[in-house]
Amino acid sequence: MNDRLLRAYQVMATIVGLNLLVVMAGFLGKLFTDPGSFWHRHQDTFLIIDQIHGLLFIVLVVLVAKLTLRQKWSWGYMVSILLFACIPLVSFWSERRTTRRVQRDLAATRAS
Repeated sequence: MNDRLLRAYQVMATIVGLNLLVVMAGFLGKLFTDPGSFWHRHQDTFLIIDQIHGLLFIVLVVLVAKLTLRQKWSWGYMVSILLFACIPLVSFWSERRTTRRVQRDLAATRAS
C-alpha cells in the first residue's frame, strides 16, 4: 500500500512542480514585459493554470498528510515538505528527499 501511496505522491509532486514553473513563468513574463506581449495577451490562460495549480496543490497536501501519518513522521517534517513544494525547483529536490526517506523506511521495515 505504501508503494502506491509513494508513487501517487511522486507523480503529484512532479506535476505540481512543473505547474509551479509555468505559473511563475506567467507571473514573471507579465511583470517584466510590455502590455502587448504574449504574457499579457494570454493572462486568461494563466489564470486557469493558476486555479488548476491550486487544486493540484490541495491534492498534494492530502497525499503528504497521508504519507506522514502512514510513515509516522513528525508534523515538522510534513510542514517542511509542503514549504519546499512552494519554491520553484526546490520542490523537485524535496520530492527526491521524501522518496528516499520512504524507501529507506520501507527497506528497514521489510528487513525486520
